[in-house]
Amino acid sequence: MTLRGRDLIADWIETALLVRGARPIGLDALHGFFERHQGLEPQRVNIGIREMDRRSRLLGSRYPFKIHGEFAVQATVAAPSSSYATIALMAPGSPVREFLSASPDETMAVIFENATADALTHLWGDQGKALRFGWPSDIGRPPEFDLAIRWLAERIGVEVGRGYRQPRRKDGGVDVVAWRPFADGRSGFPVLLVQCTLQDNLLAKGMDIDTRLWSSWLAMDVDPATALATPAALPPGTTWNELALKYMVMDRVRLVSLADPLVTDELAHDWVVQTIEDLREHMEEIGEL
Repeated sequence: MTLRGRDLIADWIETALLVRGARPIGLDALHGFFERHQGLEPQRVNIGIREMDRRSRLLGSRYPFKIHGEFAVQATVAAPSSSYATIALMAPGSPVREFLSASPDETMAVIFENATADALTHLWGDQGKALRFGWPSDIGRPPEFDLAIRWLAERIGVEVGRGYRQPRRKDGGVDVVAWRPFADGRSGFPVLLVQCTLQDNLLAKGMDIDTRLWSSWLAMDVDPATALATPAALPPGTTWNELALKYMVMDRVRLVSLADPLVTDELAHDWVVQTIEDLREHMEEIGEL
């Protein structure tokens, strides 16, 4: 795989740091590795390092890595348990996809959707709420779409709409729902419908959420907003601009900025630990940097 773009270069450096644990990596060694295996000149690698600086400035203590002099290093011993590491390891173009041939599966999808729901709980402050609507569900959502909509309406606090709910549907394109109720219990509060994706070509990802249909399934006085969540850390540029014209973009940096810094989800924690261990067996040269 040939790395393209500063975001992917930064992702590979971050993964190398997770694999190495507490041991730092010299920048000269990084330059040599990327030149041998990716044909990247040092100035291209430096672009990835500057992307890491950008992420660090935006996330502060939530970013578990740092560039310290001539070395890249984990900023905290809890890095593998961080929300950042959990989401980063699922990103398209990451070494997980390259070395482990780990195509997105149900486990990865559930972990990312749960991470997205946990982050978006904080979107509107302490009173915000969010849940994973995707199927299969571990929080009691019925499998039948009609019953699932009734279940969701009860939790959000709205009436069920009169629109026809096709029984063959699974989730209507919505993986996570976030909302902010008010103390008066009345209608007219913000609702966000979120589609989560682990695929790499975001521009080709059609938004499967039809707000007209959803407004007929849930009796809301205010039309819901929509968002696309991705584990990629999207740098500024044309891709971001084009996506943002369609919906709210929740990339890795935005999700981590909202999430609890450390992961408490046992499924996610076990997956991260096992993934890093598997990577150690496939990234021997990185382990020897």
